[in-house]
Formats: sequence, C-alpha cells, structure tokens
Amino acid sequence: MSIKETGKRPAAPQTAHQPSNAIALDSGAAVRDDQNGFASLLRDLASNQRRAIDAIRLGFPATLLKDAAWYFDVSAGRIRSIVRLPETTAHALVKRGANMDAAASERLWRLAHLVAMAQDVFEDDEAAKTWLRSPNRVFGDAAPMDYLDTEPGAMSVRQVLNAIATGGAA
Repeated sequence: MSIKETGKRPAAPQTAHQPSNAIALDSGAAVRDDQNGFASLLRDLASNQRRAIDAIRLGFPATLLKDAAWYFDVSAGRIRSIVRLPETTAHALVKRGANMDAAASERLWRLAHLVAMAQDVFEDDEAAKTWLRSPNRVFGDAAPMDYLDTEPGAMSVRQVLNAIATGGAA
C-alpha cells in the first residue's frame, strides 16, 4: 500500500498555493478532494486506523505540508515546526517528489486526527481550525496545534477537547 499524489502540481508563486487534487491510498483507490490533499488525509486516514498505520510507515508526500498550511491558513513554517521537519529537508523532499519519514508523517497524521476530534467537539470545521490555531491560556498562551509535535502535547489537547465536549471549561 502506498500513499502518493496522483495529480500534477503546477508551479505556483509562494503567495498563491495551488492545493493537491488527489491522494492515492491503498490498492490504487483515489480519494478525490478538489480543495486540498490535507483535507483528503483528514477524511480518510483519521477515520481508518489500519490504513493510517500503513500509510505512515511508508511516509506521506512532502507536498502535504503546504496543503496543511493552506488548510489552516498558517505559514508552511508553522506546519514544518509541528512536523519537526527542517525547511531545507522539506524543500528537497518536495523537489524530488519524495515522501517524509514515518516520524514526520505520524506528526502530520496526529494533526489531522486532532482536527477531526475538534470538528466533532465544535461541530464546525472553521471553529475547530480557529480553536486549534489560536492562543489558549490552558496551553500557556500557545495554540493547541503548536502542542502537537509531541504525543504528551497531543494528549493535553485531547484532554481539553474532552473537557469541552463534556461541559468543562477550556
């Protein structure tokens, strides 16, 4: 099983990101999304644990970093920080059309998984994204998404989302 981008990405200026059109998952089945490859990842892999494990082991396409930045309306540097991938490495992987390693892929999957959880809690995609990228006192005035570079940080974000879902304050 492999995960790879199936559409060609036109060269675009840094200020106008052209999102991915499709990601091929599993035995050639394509997940279509006219907006964003990260959104496809969110829909497909966040809900299918076995498929996520296999795809993470093989590595996600490095182009998903820009798609995630576009999805959240944040800088690519912020996503690279969460994924813990240096800029030079990310650019080299994108240029070669290569996949990230399993560790970086897992951190990107963790971001997608927490978006799905936040969407369930807030019952709104934009509210979930806004909450994840906005500073929060619970996290020492850091944004919840900036805690997702480690599993203990992700556990903290899950705990707060669970508290919100059950009527707690956060």
